[in-house]
Amino acid sequence: MATTNRPDTAGELLSLAIGDLVRQIQDDVPRALADEPDAVHRLRTSVRRLRNVLAAFRRYLDRDAAAALRSRLKEWGDVLGQARDLEVRARQAAAAADAAGLDDKPRSALVDPLWAAHLHAHDDAVRWTRSEHSRDLDRLLAEWATLPRLGTRAGQPAKKAARRVAHRQAVRTLRTAPRLADPDAAHELRKAARRLRHTCDAITREPVGLLGKGTKDLGSVGRRIQSVLGDHRDALLLAGHVRDHARAYAHDSRVYDGVVDLCQGLALAALADLPAALADLERRARD
Repeated sequence: MATTNRPDTAGELLSLAIGDLVRQIQDDVPRALADEPDAVHRLRTSVRRLRNVLAAFRRYLDRDAAAALRSRLKEWGDVLGQARDLEVRARQAAAAADAAGLDDKPRSALVDPLWAAHLHAHDDAVRWTRSEHSRDLDRLLAEWATLPRLGTRAGQPAKKAARRVAHRQAVRTLRTAPRLADPDAAHELRKAARRLRHTCDAITREPVGLLGKGTKDLGSVGRRIQSVLGDHRDALLLAGHVRDHARAYAHDSRVYDGVVDLCQGLALAALADLPAALADLERRARD
C-alpha cells in the first residue's frame, strides 16, 4: 500500500528510508544464508543501498555515527562480496567457455575451482553473519531503524534536501568521468553512479515517495552507467583470471586463447553505451 503522508523534513525522510532499508536487509539474510540463487547478491545490494544513502545524506546525519555505521556495513559487504564475485565469475567463465567452444576437460579445469572457491567464500559469509560481531551490527541497525542519528540540518524541508542530494550525486558522478583513462577512475565512476542510483531510488520509492520523474530518470541513468562499467570490469577481470589459469594449465594453454579473446571483446562492447549515458546524465543534471 502506498504511503499517503509524505515526510516534511530531511529527518523524517531519513527515518523512513533507513527504516525501510534495514527491514530489507533483515528480510534478505535468511535467503542469503541458505545460498538461494542471487540471494547473496540481493543482501549485498541492500547493504550497499544503506551505505550509499548514509553517505549521500551525511550532511543531515550525525557524521561520526553515520561513518561508524558505514564502516561496519562495509566490512559485512566485503565478506558478502567475496562470495558474490566468485559466483558471478564462475557463471561467466562457464558461459564464455561454452561460447568459445572449449572442450569438457579444460572447461572443468577453469570453472570447477571457481565454484569450489565460491562455496568456501559463502561459508565464510555465513560464519560472519552468524558471529557475535554481526549480532552487534544487528543491534546497531535496529537502533538506527527506530531512531536514526540525525544532524543539525535534519529539520530542513524534505523536498529541498532531496533535490540537493540528488543533484550533488549527479555532479559527483560527472566529475569522475574525465579520468576514465585510469582503470581505477572507471571503478570510482561506477561506484559514484551506483550511489546516485541508490540515492534516487531511496528518495522516489515508497515509503518516502518524494520528487518525481526527473529524479527517477537520474537514478535510471546512474543504473545505466553502473551496468555498463560493471559489465566492462567483470569481463576484464575474467580475461585476467583466464590468462592466469592458462599459464598454470598443465596441458596446452593455447586452448584458452578463444576464451580470453571473447572476454576482451565483451569488455570493449560493454563500453559502447558509456558516452551516450554520460551525455544523458549531464543533460539531466542541468535540468
